Amino acid sequence: MILSDYLKLLDRYSNNPQQVSWNKKLAERVKNGFSLFGGSNDEERSRLLREFSNRVRTEELKAWYSCPEGKVLFQGTSISSLTIPCELSTPLSLTDINKLEDAVAEYYIKLHDRYADKVSDAIIENIDAWIKTGLYYGIVISSKLISQAFQLKVPYKDVVFKVKNSLVDPHEITSYPNKIRIEYFKKAKEGVKCFRNMDLTREEVESSLILADISKPKLKHLKDNIILAPIRCNEIAAIFANRVKELIITKTRGRIKPSSLTVVISDTDTPYTYHHLLGYNGNDFSPALPGLTLMGASGSMDAFRWLYAYRISLIAQKIMKSSLYSQVHQRFIPFVYFGVLVPRDAEILLDLNALDTLRYRGNIDSALEFCFLVPAIKEYL
Repeated sequence: MILSDYLKLLDRYSNNPQQVSWNKKLAERVKNGFSLFGGSNDEERSRLLREFSNRVRTEELKAWYSCPEGKVLFQGTSISSLTIPCELSTPLSLTDINKLEDAVAEYYIKLHDRYADKVSDAIIENIDAWIKTGLYYGIVISSKLISQAFQLKVPYKDVVFKVKNSLVDPHEITSYPNKIRIEYFKKAKEGVKCFRNMDLTREEVESSLILADISKPKLKHLKDNIILAPIRCNEIAAIFANRVKELIITKTRGRIKPSSLTVVISDTDTPYTYHHLLGYNGNDFSPALPGLTLMGASGSMDAFRWLYAYRISLIAQKIMKSSLYSQVHQRFIPFVYFGVLVPRDAEILLDLNALDTLRYRGNIDSALEFCFLVPAIKEYL
């Protein structure tokens, strides 16, 4: 299934009352946050940014000591109490997104059954009803795994070529004059055939290329190609989350029945060039979360917070390592599952019924995410 066809499946999930209600709340909250931050004087703005920076640092520290070490099962806190990597000795063969969905559902069930009794034994109260909804509320997946599933690849020669007298390398696209970038976009768009039937913006093409991977898994079909980064990742994540949830319920005949799941898609590249490309650099409304690029997430922003997605992505990135590392050590971790140890943590910190909601269209937008947080930060201060 090509990406454009997959995105059409979103219609099945995006017209329900819960989604409509969330869209309205998002618009109102972001507008309020933009107004509050924009109307703040320099001192107030500095305080807001400082408090936001403190929260980012807290997530980084929690990610640092939440990464599993040895065979100890519970090492994190709250939303990262249970961090379970899917560890394989051979890489997944991904020729279609359906195969990736099926693999995520299969290993979810396998790893749920492996650890459910241990989690139950660790808690005094009877949690049978909670366990039945599934041990894990979410999954972090590498962006390039999504790319492989959709065959988002392009021959190197089709994206590295001369425009006038300049040899354009898309990894350095922000260093070229605007006229060169416009001409490059027109020609490159034709060469990127995996995005066919999609009306792409220049930002989408450039963002996909700037995060493209030259070093890649040792797979024959990727020879002389680069792996592009996926686009419209929030939409992919919402569809993927809903379909995996349905697969888990079907495969277990209702024995495991998640209310909803969150899917987070992240990239190992640092976000600075990517943010610069999107016009975010130097804009207080769009702070960057360092260390990786958050591409997409399912769930409304109050059901699953931006900084939570950041924390679990940092943990997953540390566990997964790189494709080259995996190839050498024959240790492949395509995705990581996350759960909470105490049901009350889930009830307080997550909206378990809205984790597969469409966050908003496109990729993660730091301006939207930050403005959504501003009212709560201002109230706290």
